[in-house]
Amino acid sequence: MARIKQIRGKLYDSGTKNKSFLQVAKDLKQLGIKNYYFMLEIKDPSLINVDPYAPNLTMDEVSRIQTECVRNIWYYLREVCRIPSQGGEPVMFKANRGNIAQTWCVIHGIDSWLCLPRQQGKTQSILAVFAWAYSFGTNDSVFIFINKDGGNAKENLQRLKDQIECLPKYLQFEQILEEDETTGKVRVVKATKNATIMRHPITKNKIVIKSKATSYESALSLARGLTASVVHFDLL
Repeated sequence: MARIKQIRGKLYDSGTKNKSFLQVAKDLKQLGIKNYYFMLEIKDPSLINVDPYAPNLTMDEVSRIQTECVRNIWYYLREVCRIPSQGGEPVMFKANRGNIAQTWCVIHGIDSWLCLPRQQGKTQSILAVFAWAYSFGTNDSVFIFINKDGGNAKENLQRLKDQIECLPKYLQFEQILEEDETTGKVRVVKATKNATIMRHPITKNKIVIKSKATSYESALSLARGLTASVVHFDLL
């Protein structure tokens, strides 16, 4: 059986090593969903046997992986993303019907609320989506993380940083060389990463954190002056 399936002009990887994506596709098929395979999409089939974490990747392979990440969030989550684990090696993103549905909503601009039992990876899953959007999915955007208190808001930002630090170095984008338009001099532009803010040196995306409002008056001014493309509420 061929690993790559072509359906209506798009390609899908039916042999991914991330079995959780195959399980979700199988579950959706059993439920009668016609487009049950959408999260298996692959745009560049030459990557199906390329390990993004291999130590000897060619420059062409690196470029292809970066391009696929920009074009295809499903590839990023399925093959590239890693979730830190306590006392062990980072693990692959674990797909389930809830986080796949929420990811679909995010990339289609649909507000969503995800409710799952505890310890099913709700927070890490949506942070993985935001990590993709921060590095690949958009430019010049502001993300606001709102939590019930400042400590938890900082913790979510740290979790996103930790996910990015699990990626191969060529996908972390710690700094770039940029030419000053006025002087013509080349300077090093580094990523901004601290306890309350992140800024990407290439996409120019910014993530800021906010504690939830404690009164009607503070709610009115919570995000004043910020035009946000993404607002994430984690209040439970």
